[in-house]
Amino acid sequence: MMGKVIRIPIDASDFLLAPYVWKHSGKGSTARIEAAMPGAYVSAVFNNAMDIRLILSGEANSGCPASAMPMIDFSVDFGPFVAHQLSHAGHEYVLPLCDGEDAPALHRIDVYFRSARLSKERWDSSTYNLRIAGFDVNDGASTIPAPRRPKTAIGFGDSITEGVYSDHVRREENDAYYTRLEHNNARTTWFPLVCSALGCEYGQLGSGGQGMLIRHLQMPPLTDTWDKYGKDDSRLVGAKLLPEPDYIFCAMGTNDAVADSGPSGKRDLVDAYLGWLVSVRRACPASRVFCIVPPLGLLAEEVARVVSIANERGDRKVHLIDTAPLRHLFKVNVATQAACDGVHPHGYGNALLGAFIAAEAEKAIGRV
Repeated sequence: MMGKVIRIPIDASDFLLAPYVWKHSGKGSTARIEAAMPGAYVSAVFNNAMDIRLILSGEANSGCPASAMPMIDFSVDFGPFVAHQLSHAGHEYVLPLCDGEDAPALHRIDVYFRSARLSKERWDSSTYNLRIAGFDVNDGASTIPAPRRPKTAIGFGDSITEGVYSDHVRREENDAYYTRLEHNNARTTWFPLVCSALGCEYGQLGSGGQGMLIRHLQMPPLTDTWDKYGKDDSRLVGAKLLPEPDYIFCAMGTNDAVADSGPSGKRDLVDAYLGWLVSVRRACPASRVFCIVPPLGLLAEEVARVVSIANERGDRKVHLIDTAPLRHLFKVNVATQAACDGVHPHGYGNALLGAFIAAEAEKAIGRV
């Protein structure tokens, strides 16, 4: 049983927070961080600690059905990740991470936003968001700086980047993508693997159904969302993305292709993609940008065209990564060795995809 409690607010400087994805509010005891899309993470290191509890701000989830509450993964001292679906809406509460059975010691905690329900509320409200206030620890415990990787990256994508079915091996009949959130896991997708290979802390922004220009699904197009936490909150500081990411990854186009009405739609995609690149370059003038053709390859020619035009205009830090060598592993509505539904890679499929993209990015960077 925890005796005297020390509350450490989430804005403590020793904590490592995923860049670009947490909306910050308040200070000290009122400090909160909030993420709308799965993939956001927090890492913390505590000295002389026995009891460690995560403080969750369930006010964000008021009105959220129990089955739709956000899910997190947490790990203690690099041990196996434990999946946990949040259970309290409308008030602050704590989740025990270390139970205090051992003597005071140095402990590392990693918490990841694993999965969340997809609906219009993802963008318009906080109903399905993850909001964290800090940690409760035993008296005598203190924080030390969590180790940080030397570079930063931000990644944009659709349900593949979000992690739909990434922890699922076989799709059952009537198994809808967001009815069982335990099947989805942003932490195990291609993008964190790429960032690990490149030595990056990262912001992961994948959302099911999103595209570069498609507007009739749950999320507005990337051109409207990339620079915002939600519909009313910019993530830019003085028109810049800070810190400026070393790398920007974009794996968009599949949903646009599915909704495409013909040649004019493809031309619109190229125009929208180029417009997005222009706005990104204003906010991130020195970042390398990797435009990825998603595994199905439905708009491969258009994505390649975007990169070609950007290069012709003088932007040589825009690179194409075409996943064509892996395309035989993905098929719509047909289970494959890489994806239980043929489209959304599971663990093995994400490992293949991540390794391929990381290798291609390293070639472009000139490290190999």
